[in-house]
Amino acid sequence: MAEIDRVLVFDVWGDYAHFRRGYTTTSPLTYPFPGRTTLAGLIAAIMGLRRDRYYELFGKNNSAFALQILNPIRKIKITQNLIDTKTGFYLWDNKGQRTQIPFEFIKKPKYRLYVWLEEEKFEDLINLIRGHNSVYTPYLGISECIANFEIFGEGVFEVEKKRVDGGEGVEIYSIIKKGEAKVRGGERGKKYGIVKVPGFMNQDRSVSKYMEFYYEEDGKPLTITEGEYYTLKGEDVNVVFF
Repeated sequence: MAEIDRVLVFDVWGDYAHFRRGYTTTSPLTYPFPGRTTLAGLIAAIMGLRRDRYYELFGKNNSAFALQILNPIRKIKITQNLIDTKTGFYLWDNKGQRTQIPFEFIKKPKYRLYVWLEEEKFEDLINLIRGHNSVYTPYLGISECIANFEIFGEGVFEVEKKRVDGGEGVEIYSIIKKGEAKVRGGERGKKYGIVKVPGFMNQDRSVSKYMEFYYEEDGKPLTITEGEYYTLKGEDVNVVFF
């Protein structure tokens, strides 16, 4: 990962979200938060980038993300009416085979995104977020879950890279990639979770790498006792990028 000196910070939320777990078929389940591939797709939609032309922009060496959970992760089941488009596409076409499938959704999701990109595209994204503009409609996982977004504070913050080794540890407000830092467990009043989500995608839209993350279901900070992290200057907020 390249050296990060400043980041764009903005919130994204909606009524519902569904970040489908690829291994579920008959009753689709959702990840608790968007993975790196989903975040890349969300920002590409805001910037108006073609779906098969933005993968290099969000490579490991020219982009970085941190994600903070703002609203507690609460899941519900909603039954969807699906149609077999091979036998009939239109809803009024009785020839089409229909079925009802329960989908798992996140209710009232809200996340804070910390984004770094290479300078040329970074300025374009900053201007779009500041003006609350997007080329394509952003959504949270699937097109039925339309998303809203709003810049946080001044929008762009300088960051300082730091490291902790032992002691009382440091509170981290973002999700934490496994292997990046040592997370202290067993803190009272916290609901720990760990989940593996898609990390990078090939040109054929297949997942080339997965990432595993620690998170707290209610959005409370996690404490790390070893590892590198970044501090937003003037905000006293610590995050770990991936």
